[in-house]
Amino acid sequence: MWYCLPRAKLFTVMRNKQELTNLLIELLTDNKPDYKTALHSWWYNTRDGGGMRLTSTGFVVFKKLDFEYWDFVLPEGYSRKNKRVILGLDRKLDWPYYYGKHRISFFSSRDAMMVNLTGDIEQWLSNSF
Repeated sequence: MWYCLPRAKLFTVMRNKQELTNLLIELLTDNKPDYKTALHSWWYNTRDGGGMRLTSTGFVVFKKLDFEYWDFVLPEGYSRKNKRVILGLDRKLDWPYYYGKHRISFFSSRDAMMVNLTGDIEQWLSNSF
């Protein structure tokens, strides 16, 4: 679905949740939420410069709009509440991502490919940044 947005516009809003939220609201065809509701229900961190982590509601909206995403499956028994990983992802990723119970879903094919090639999210974060 990224293809329906002008390429220059997409790259200017890539790390800007406020503008991205407005664009997503425009793309929705039914049950359009107001901006404040969308911002606070779709993103974990709504501050300027905060991470691009999606809530489960935000992830559903992205899937509803047919955005492509790629999964990294977390190993069995992985501590999902690893704050170092969450902070690393928030600081370094420019594209939205969803941190689920058993996987991390990336909306950047480059990031997804690199973490899957590494095979370890913590190693990938420490090596690539």
